[in-house]
Amino acid sequence: MRRDLAAPETELMEDETETEEGGEGAVIKVPLDTLYKSHGVVAYDIKTNKGAVILPAGVDISLFESSMEIIVDKMREEGIDHVYLNVPQQLSETDINEIIDKVYAGNAEIISKEKAVTVIKGVGSMFNAIREEDISTDIVNQMSNMSADLTEDLVRNPQVAFSLGKVQDADEYTFVHSFNVAVLTGYLTGRIHQGDRDYLQRVVMGGLLHDMGKAKIPLDILHKPGPLSTEEFDVMKKHPNFGVAMALKTGVHDPVIIDIIGGHHEKWSGKGYPKGSKGLTIPESARISAVADVFDALTAKRVYKNSMSSRNAITMILKDSGAHFDAKVARELLVSLGLYPPGSIVALSDGRVGFVVSGGGKDLVRPVILMKNEKEIDIPEFIDLKNEPNLCIAQYIGHSEKRDLGYARLSLPTKPAERRPL
Repeated sequence: MRRDLAAPETELMEDETETEEGGEGAVIKVPLDTLYKSHGVVAYDIKTNKGAVILPAGVDISLFESSMEIIVDKMREEGIDHVYLNVPQQLSETDINEIIDKVYAGNAEIISKEKAVTVIKGVGSMFNAIREEDISTDIVNQMSNMSADLTEDLVRNPQVAFSLGKVQDADEYTFVHSFNVAVLTGYLTGRIHQGDRDYLQRVVMGGLLHDMGKAKIPLDILHKPGPLSTEEFDVMKKHPNFGVAMALKTGVHDPVIIDIIGGHHEKWSGKGYPKGSKGLTIPESARISAVADVFDALTAKRVYKNSMSSRNAITMILKDSGAHFDAKVARELLVSLGLYPPGSIVALSDGRVGFVVSGGGKDLVRPVILMKNEKEIDIPEFIDLKNEPNLCIAQYIGHSEKRDLGYARLSLPTKPAERRPL
C-alpha cells in the first residue's frame, strides 16, 4: 500500500476524501493539472520518496507562480498527482451580493449608474449613426458634453474600480468598454497630471471615441464568439484608422483625442498597429489608453472567456511593461488599485473573510476591507488595515464581477443599414 506523499504521514492512498472541513476553512484535494489556477495554502509537507520536502506546509501556492511548471514536473517524477490545499471558507454568492450592495448604497465616490447608462447609450447611438452613415457634429458634441460631465466626477478621485460596468450581451460590449476605458484612462491621467482638468477632459473624450472605427467593421467579425482568424484580425486592425478618419470628418481635430483613437493599439516595443510606433514616439495619451483598454478587456466576461481578476490583470500588464506597455503607466495602475484591487475577496490573519473596497494608496498590501458584520447585519463594518498593525491579509481567495448597471439591452443593427435616400 503506497503512502500518499502529498498528505500527512498517517494517511494512505485508499483515503479518497476530497474535502475536509476545518475550523478556519477546508482542506481540498487539488489535481496537479489544475494547481496553476488554484488558490490556497499548502496543507501538508509534500515530500519525495526519500523524504526531501518539495513544497512545505503553510506556504501560499501563489508564491510559486513563476516556478510552478518545474515544481509540478518534480512532483510527477515522484508519482504525486495532487496537492492538499487549505482554503478559507469563502463568502457565499449571497454574502458577496449583500456586501456589494452596501458598497454601492449612497456611495458618492462612485459614478452613478444613471450617468453611466446615459454615456453608454450615447456611445451606442454614435455607433448606430456611423453604421447608417448619418454621423453628425451634433452627436459628437453630445459626447463632448458627456466627457465634461464624467471629468467632473473623475476630479473627485472616485473609486474607479466600482464605477466600471459589466457587459451583459455581446452586442453591447463595445459601448460598455468605451465607457470603462474613458473612466479608467481619465482616472490614470488624473493621477499622472494632477490638476490639469482641460487635459483630463480631452483624454476622457478620447476614451469614449477610441473604438468608434469599429462601427465600420463587419458585425460577424466584431461579435465573433472566439479568436479571430489571421484574415479577420487584419480587418479588425483597420479600426484605428477608420476611427481617425471618422473623427476628422465630424470636426474632431484635437490631437490628444486623435492620438487615442489612432494609437491605443500601439506597443512600447514597436510591434503594435496601425503605425508600429515605438516607445516615447507613441503619444502619452495613447500609452495611457492602451493600459486602460487591455485592463478592461482582460477583466470583461465574454461568451468565449471568463473574466480575469483585477489582480491577475494588473500582474499581466506589469509583466508586459517595457514590451507592450509604458512601464510608468503600468506602475500607476498598480499603485492606484493596489496588490489587492477593489473587488478582491480576501482572508485576514484572524480567519475572517472580507471584501476589498478601496486600495491602500502607497501601502499596496493594506487596503480598506468591508467585513460581513454578523452582529449588526445592516451596519457595514470597515477595516482599514493601515490602522490595524496586528492584522494583515493572509490569503487572496477570489474576485467579484464588475457591477451590473441594470439597463435594458442595447441593440445594434443586425447588418449595416442601407444608405438612406437624400
